[in-house]
Amino acid sequence: MAKWGEGDSRWIVQERQDGANVNGWHWQEKNCMGWGKDRMTELLTSVVFELPMAEGSAKITEISKFEGDASVNIRKGNKRFAVFDLTMTCKWEGECKAFDGVVKGEIKITEFASTNDTDEYEFKVTASDGEKGAKDKLKQKIEKAVAASCVPHLVTFAKELADMYPEM
Repeated sequence: MAKWGEGDSRWIVQERQDGANVNGWHWQEKNCMGWGKDRMTELLTSVVFELPMAEGSAKITEISKFEGDASVNIRKGNKRFAVFDLTMTCKWEGECKAFDGVVKGEIKITEFASTNDTDEYEFKVTASDGEKGAKDKLKQKIEKAVAASCVPHLVTFAKELADMYPEM
């Protein structure tokens, strides 16, 4: 066993003055929160909830809150990991033909993480503005359909995140 400071120079890791991550050997991490909010907005604002017999519809209009972490990590230059743990609040609005006015509300998406299965994502639907009958009808419809309508878009997001930064 060599004494401290002695030994084969091929096996001693030297501190580099330029701080370079030679050949991407160590962890590299790219923050993807900006891209994530933009992409999630594109994906989720395409979701529309239709009431049966054309009684009305609702759609997601915007993502009002996008919090957490989303990044791509690479180890040893070729092992790629998409890591995310996100909470989102989406605003929705819709109309019922039997009622006047627009109904507005929110969908809160939690437990959207790279370590969770799709059946573990949680959705909470609220209705805040509009006539009571219309709010109840649209809220019930969205609660029944939200997972089936949103999960494919969340899966797309996770796959696209994992495929980002091939040049890293």
